[in-house]
Amino acid sequence: MRTPAASARLTRSVRWLLAAVVVGFGVWLVWRSTDDLGTAVRQLDPVAVVIAGIAAIGSTMAMQRAWFALLRGLGAAPVRRSASRVFYVSQLGKYVPGSVWPVLAQMEFGRRWGIGRTVMLAANLLFLGAITATGIAAGALLLPWASPDGMSGYGWLLLALIPLALVLHPRTLPALLDRLLVRLGKEPLGIALSGQGLGRALGWATAAWLLMGAHVAVLASSFGRPSFDEVAAATGGMALGWAAGIAFIPAPAGAGVRDTLLALSLTPFLGTTPAVTIALASRVLLLLADVVLAVVAALGRHRPGSAPDAGQRAVSNDV
Repeated sequence: MRTPAASARLTRSVRWLLAAVVVGFGVWLVWRSTDDLGTAVRQLDPVAVVIAGIAAIGSTMAMQRAWFALLRGLGAAPVRRSASRVFYVSQLGKYVPGSVWPVLAQMEFGRRWGIGRTVMLAANLLFLGAITATGIAAGALLLPWASPDGMSGYGWLLLALIPLALVLHPRTLPALLDRLLVRLGKEPLGIALSGQGLGRALGWATAAWLLMGAHVAVLASSFGRPSFDEVAAATGGMALGWAAGIAFIPAPAGAGVRDTLLALSLTPFLGTTPAVTIALASRVLLLLADVVLAVVAALGRHRPGSAPDAGQRAVSNDV
């Protein structure tokens, strides 16, 4: 039988191994993007690049808060610091083709908190739905300002919000999962998403898009002071591109899809070459933000009271 001391040594070893993997993978991702980053930095104001990088980190942190709000809204209560580590580290999995790896990683980590896989799955599906819904809404509301066609060119996006709104209703997704579990002969969750949890998640998701817009607008300032139309195009184009990237599962982190839509949104104002440069710089800075947050989270020193199972309400339904 394993002694407490042996278990503690094993836990520390696993933590350091995980940190080494995250650091190594992060270094490889950054190294792979050095050419794009070098090109962008040479063409953009270095100060703008730094400020845009800070905004990128802020937007990622806002998304983490949206995910955490949904977990709390489903009745799970992991310690915030521990949940942050799990979210930031698992986000590197989105750069692997398939886009499902962060979800799978978070489902496994949830077991450490006494939270069943189905609850973690529900939180992640709701998180993707909230990000997609707010992204489409931001695109539909802001891109008409940047298009000569106005709402006639983007009004169709509002139609996509109807099924997303139905799925995001506090009772819909948990009820669908309960029906699936019953069909599989498993115990249903018997929980619902609180309206407060959903409201907070949507608020944090909206904050993430505003920070994303600021991130792109600051990069665009290298080519002149951005107008309101450009800021609207930057925010709406990034939000819509991110939502489309989530929907296009085979692309790692929406690669190509997000960049293309952002560049198309900025081209009418800046021209093709500056728009593509900004899209490349944005992609690399968002990658760096993910890597920095993951490395800091993985190397974060354990503090008293931050144990994964300390002071939480467990919701334990496993498939």
